[in-house]
Amino acid sequence: MIIIKWLTSSTNDASRFVKIVYVLYRLIALIMLGSQIWMRQGNKIMIVLLTLILFEIPAIIENKFKIMIPDILEIVIISFIFSSTILGELSDLYGYLPFWDTGLHILNGFLAAGVGFSSIYLLNEGMTSIKLTPIFIAITSFCFSMTIGIMWEFGEFTADQWLNTDMQKDRIVQKVNSVELSNKPNTVGHVKKIDYTTIHTTDNKNVVIKGGYLDIGLIDTMKDLFVNLIGAIFFSVFGYFYSASHSRRYKFIRNFMVYKGK
Repeated sequence: MIIIKWLTSSTNDASRFVKIVYVLYRLIALIMLGSQIWMRQGNKIMIVLLTLILFEIPAIIENKFKIMIPDILEIVIISFIFSSTILGELSDLYGYLPFWDTGLHILNGFLAAGVGFSSIYLLNEGMTSIKLTPIFIAITSFCFSMTIGIMWEFGEFTADQWLNTDMQKDRIVQKVNSVELSNKPNTVGHVKKIDYTTIHTTDNKNVVIKGGYLDIGLIDTMKDLFVNLIGAIFFSVFGYFYSASHSRRYKFIRNFMVYKGK
């Protein structure tokens, strides 16, 4: 009985369909957890446990801050978590589908802007002494989204440095521009058409990287921030029109906004 209650747990006003989605995602996560325990994959076990913890975020937010989360937003949140950890990291869809990571970061920018917009919009609705303009609300939600995107990249960098993961995916590049490649001071040296690079280690091991030079995450990080920018702009623009029209138009925005509970 306790297990069933946990499997179907969600926000208080979640529909039956949302509860079914929770059950499906949690069951898959538990199967993955058992598989990783069997194979003794410590890092992947931590990823699955983190996923199960993150599934509790909507209910925690609702109970802690006394706000309600629409069904569509709740499904998008838990689907984003499931897609980034279980499908992306553990099932390696990041490797098989190049657009997977890009799509998730666009969605992250969109959702984070929605959270920022909701927060400032609810605050503005409750104030009597001052009213924030629609453009200010939109800019604030955009800045909030970009801050979340940057913090996510900090998390990826930290995991790669401390847990020896590869969340900041490497890229093969065929040119390098650097002042270290020039004999003249304050002059940029250029190396083009790199065929391969060789890494020499102190224990006399050589690693050959075919096709060019291995960029260790910079390109991936900047790409993630650019696509996060796209998602943030998209929501902020429609959020501006929603706020400017006093909720009479662009009502689809409500599906991605939290609101005060009763």
